[in-house]
Amino acid sequence: MAENTGKAEQAASWYSVKWIVISLVVLTLLGGGAWFALTTGLERLPKKVCDGAVDRDVAIRALPRTRTAGDGYSQRHEGEDLTFYCRVYTSAGSILTGRARVEDASSEAWLSRFGNSTVRVSTEGIEAIARLDRESGISYVYIPCVPRGVQAEDASEAYAVTAEASVVGDGRVSGAALRQVVTDFAYQVAVHTVDLAQCQGRPSLPGKLPRYAAR
Repeated sequence: MAENTGKAEQAASWYSVKWIVISLVVLTLLGGGAWFALTTGLERLPKKVCDGAVDRDVAIRALPRTRTAGDGYSQRHEGEDLTFYCRVYTSAGSILTGRARVEDASSEAWLSRFGNSTVRVSTEGIEAIARLDRESGISYVYIPCVPRGVQAEDASEAYAVTAEASVVGDGRVSGAALRQVVTDFAYQVAVHTVDLAQCQGRPSLPGKLPRYAAR
């Protein structure tokens, strides 16, 4: 009788341990699933955001993990008055925002607006600048563009699509990494606006700009 009682107690103890282990595994899986659901909002965005203007991966690189995320865009006017807006926002309060517009400005005049506290890259007439003194990674891009409806011979190559972008709130990265990803965002918004403006003699634009030197 004592032997049977001991075996029963051992069996009960084994089952108790088994259920404790199972419970811990289930809780871990549920917790992991809840964390996944709460932090993958950006990954659930369309592969291209803002009417196909920007790769989702750029937003993922720029913004912190978040429960939910969304994107929005708008266009105002056409031709030489065209302006395009793009933003990606998160439930954490961080926003990646950009604006591109057609502007009558030479690259020299455009570059003269910025001080020395910047980094700059250029290729094939395209210019990109990022400020060193901003935690938002504020960046600017210039792409030569004579929009549809403007007499090309009267433009003197002064028309361009210019873009400005920044992160409002916390970014996923900081410093040089933030400046680079915000510039990539600004560039993609600018390229989309070049398409919208139906730029004459549209140049073959590179898939991405040269990288900034680390500073």
